[in-house]
Amino acid sequence: MENYPMIVFYGESCNGLESTADHHVTTLTRIFRALADFGVTIEEEAILGLNGAALQRWFNSAKKTLKPTTLNNYVVTLNPFLRWAHTIYPDTIADFSNVLHTVRLPSYDQIPDEEKPKDKYYTQEEVARLLEIPKHDSPLKKRDRAIIALFLATGLRVSELCQLTIGHLNARHGYVRVRRKGGAIKDVDVAEFAYEFINAYLNTREDADDMSAPLFVTTHGTACNRKQVYDSMCARQKACGIDKALGAHVFRHTCLSDIEKIGGGAIARDIANHRSMAITNRYAHTTAEQRHEAINALRYGA
Repeated sequence: MENYPMIVFYGESCNGLESTADHHVTTLTRIFRALADFGVTIEEEAILGLNGAALQRWFNSAKKTLKPTTLNNYVVTLNPFLRWAHTIYPDTIADFSNVLHTVRLPSYDQIPDEEKPKDKYYTQEEVARLLEIPKHDSPLKKRDRAIIALFLATGLRVSELCQLTIGHLNARHGYVRVRRKGGAIKDVDVAEFAYEFINAYLNTREDADDMSAPLFVTTHGTACNRKQVYDSMCARQKACGIDKALGAHVFRHTCLSDIEKIGGGAIARDIANHRSMAITNRYAHTTAEQRHEAINALRYGA
């Protein structure tokens, strides 16, 4: 992907998590690659061809190909960048940050069932296949099972998991210390089943006693990033014959959905680190068998 010095400079200027800055840089790079088709060129200290008409034409074109939520993410990432660029380079860049506005999204309850995302939840049988220990095991496979187990045992986001060090894991007290979305540092409970897989993986690590070492590393010994985790999860899922909801986020859905069934919505909300119950409700998934079992559990009269 083409490198734009101004966007890189903006990423370095962002306060907050390194993963958030990387996300901004990646998103802005994609936007300006698309804007090039509408006559916009970004240089080190200027953005040539930038005007309201070009931005609106790009927006109208993007609406035809991007999901509304993705387009809104692009807009809320682009607008602060445009304000920043005008502040840093006022003589060469005008402020166009008020030109684009996010599209209005229907609430989750208003979306017809046939249009809601499907298959974002793994069954117990699918989870068992993913965590099954093969005859020919390897450190890489142990790492991937440990990642899956920790996702399922905590409901962490992939960005949160990638920042963990070995020292963040406190097996004695059953939690992992996490810098959550937004920057707050919290102790997140870890389900007991996960330690079997995590310990099996750490036993393959020569630096397992180094509390500052990344918890999950690549074959080169560097910390796993979001893309590497995504690719590893996809490979593991496909190897197990699972072709739905590939990637890492499905494990968060699975964990929070099962937590909601066990402990209720408030518990799931707190574990998810959500501010609103409405957001947590998007992670609640039920199967036909579960609904059938629940309705037949009703007992009235004699």
